[in-house]
Amino acid sequence: MFRDLIEVKNNVRIVARERGKKVRSLCREGHNIWTNLGRQYLAEVVSPVAGYSAHYNDSPLRVIRYLGLGIGGDSQMPGVDTTFPLLAAHYPGRNIFNDTDLTVQTLERPVKVSGSAGTGIADGIWMSGVTAPPTFGGTPVTKVEFDTLFDYPDLQLGGAYPSVPLSEIAMILSSEEPSKTSEEVYDYGNPPSYIASTRQKLVAYNTFDPISKTVSVALEVYWELQF
Repeated sequence: MFRDLIEVKNNVRIVARERGKKVRSLCREGHNIWTNLGRQYLAEVVSPVAGYSAHYNDSPLRVIRYLGLGIGGDSQMPGVDTTFPLLAAHYPGRNIFNDTDLTVQTLERPVKVSGSAGTGIADGIWMSGVTAPPTFGGTPVTKVEFDTLFDYPDLQLGGAYPSVPLSEIAMILSSEEPSKTSEEVYDYGNPPSYIASTRQKLVAYNTFDPISKTVSVALEVYWELQF
């Protein structure tokens, strides 16, 4: 018996621009994984509740809404914590997550897009929203592209972090809260992972060679899913 297997193919492109001009050395392209959480989501999003009034397990309704960036992952450069001690103090953790491990649930070392630098009562926005609706392609339609912009001031937090060595990215559902305090994302008393239980969960994950994000650099992210 033959079975029609629908495979979700994935591709992540990051286009870096410095003062408006594309910088090829800072651009990245790779393939993400759908984590176990993401695979569960895909199974549930096509399944109805009794009465066919909603997606299964959709309270609140869950759609792809955010992209988040981090400085973790096994593609990060050695010695990053000594090169960027302030980032290491505010965004602690290891650099061991990889984009072949389906059990990954969060970014390893997420960074704030905007807000206050530091710990304590420092809060902020940890993800950037994708354009809605996304871009569809193919005849018939078999692919969808989610895109977002991390603008020039993003991640620098008013100059507190002059350079942020990004090396991981995540796709995150609308059911996650983008605004959190540092302590809701990082458990500073829980080494070596420092992952707080309230950290935002992801459904897809990718690591890449570090990109030095400064106030002169903006990042356009294009995340394509093809069925």
